[in-house]
Amino acid sequence: MINGLSEIKIEDSTKEIVKGIMINLKSAYQKLQEIDSQYAKKIYENDKYRIEKALNIYYQSKKPPTKFFADSKKDALIKNLKIYAIEVDRTILRERIAKRTDKMLKLGLIDEVFYLEKKYTRSPSSMGAIGIKETLAYFDGIYNLSELRDKIIINTSRLAKRQTTFNKTQFKDIIRGSVDDLLMSH
Repeated sequence: MINGLSEIKIEDSTKEIVKGIMINLKSAYQKLQEIDSQYAKKIYENDKYRIEKALNIYYQSKKPPTKFFADSKKDALIKNLKIYAIEVDRTILRERIAKRTDKMLKLGLIDEVFYLEKKYTRSPSSMGAIGIKETLAYFDGIYNLSELRDKIIINTSRLAKRQTTFNKTQFKDIIRGSVDDLLMSH
């Protein structure tokens, strides 16, 4: 919406080729580096979704993703959008994450994950979401209840850090501050 979208239809035959490459994520990332080192530098080597997307673009368009995006760029749907980043002290954020985790556990997270696993198995990618994957490990005896809680807090905190880093690297001219700072200045 901010940078414009490039359109491409990925054929089933292309998806099958890429699916075969994606069996080994490390070699798939190396393949992407060979195809488009500039694009590969923008993503993590374990970012399965973006690696697969980039390879699909390459095998469908016969262009490295960087060139494809440059050649097929559309106008932004929204121009001059102000982007705000609400900054929260890490200690406060971690306390909020812990409180939220305790609330989720109290309100039945374990029962809910048990139900989801029974109904859908562990196959859907959504079963790898934070909170669910740790609870499944708890079912497997990998964690006790205290460790389950700690792992959810740690993984949620890591996600929050990755989101902050992502926002800093992806958006220009972000308006940053606490909720109070942002309310007072705008």
